[in-house]
Amino acid sequence: MGTGGGRRFFHRPLARIGLALMIGIAGALIAKGVAMPLPYLLGPLLACGGAALMGAPITALPYGRELGQVAVGLAIGLHFVPAVVIAIAKLLPFMLLSTVLTIAATMVAAQMIRRLAAIDNRTAFFATAAAGLAEMAVVAHQRKADSDTVAVVHLVRVSAIVTIVPFLVSIFGEDGGFQPVAIPFRGEALPLMVLFLVAALIAFLVQRLRLPNTWLLVPAAIGGGVAGFGLGPYAVPSIVLTIAQIVIGIWLGCRFRRSLLGRLPRVTLSACITTTFLLGAAAAIAWLLSAATGLSFVTSLLAVAPAGVTEMVLTATAMHLDATTVTAFQITRIAVVMTTILFTLRIFETFSRRIDAASD
Repeated sequence: MGTGGGRRFFHRPLARIGLALMIGIAGALIAKGVAMPLPYLLGPLLACGGAALMGAPITALPYGRELGQVAVGLAIGLHFVPAVVIAIAKLLPFMLLSTVLTIAATMVAAQMIRRLAAIDNRTAFFATAAAGLAEMAVVAHQRKADSDTVAVVHLVRVSAIVTIVPFLVSIFGEDGGFQPVAIPFRGEALPLMVLFLVAALIAFLVQRLRLPNTWLLVPAAIGGGVAGFGLGPYAVPSIVLTIAQIVIGIWLGCRFRRSLLGRLPRVTLSACITTTFLLGAAAAIAWLLSAATGLSFVTSLLAVAPAGVTEMVLTATAMHLDATTVTAFQITRIAVVMTTILFTLRIFETFSRRIDAASD
């Protein structure tokens, strides 16, 4: 096949998806071979991200990330037995306080990036808000902000934190000792398949309400209901979570586009700087949380890190840390941020005007 034929071949959607899967799986195997933390997520992320930046014709598997989140959500939800829920409920004041501190840190980061990248107030605010990339890009567009800039900053922040935090956890933490319940897979295969299909269907229907992290939170709620009523016990097989990590890592890597990052180089550099600040702020909040609650520092860091819920939960699971607590903190943060986003925007714009007036 000549060069022209090869190019035409990779214009086909299936060929682009197949290439992404090949690169992602190769990245996962290499990462596993060099003992990288969270190899099945970070390997595909770094491999596909690098390939995308070099212009490789790759496309993530349609609904791969969503179905991967369903598996992760069920895995976490099935651990929400009543005793765990009661223990986590006692931490609610600390969840709210850490969320307030995180929102304050993102406002400082927004002030930084609006000056570093020379962007308007609203774009800076939505670009650094501690919520999901997709949700913030949509809200930014609705509020007449630059959604492309918002998407780039969120992509850099989430990818950097997802990549760096597992290394920090591996260096500064230790195995938490939380082991999944050993259950014979043969006896639970059918009910688990039914649970997965039901959770995926309900998440698909609920996503029309434009709620954040639907594909993770709906299965987690369903799994929590199953565990809470004493059905089972069930556990998602490790091979399913491995596949989920690979497809999620591929999706993240494929989000990188050389054309977009190259068109916004100043924004990309500014995003790296503000991400460093936010990671430092998260470490400080985690230290305070650990001192106040007795949670380990690494569990606290995963609980408050302003990155994707799925990725932080997967890191906690891989390190045998308290993934249910991490999930509860992350869900609380996103729920508070999404429900108060317009109120906090008004506060940010008011302070920004005062800062600008004082500097004139």
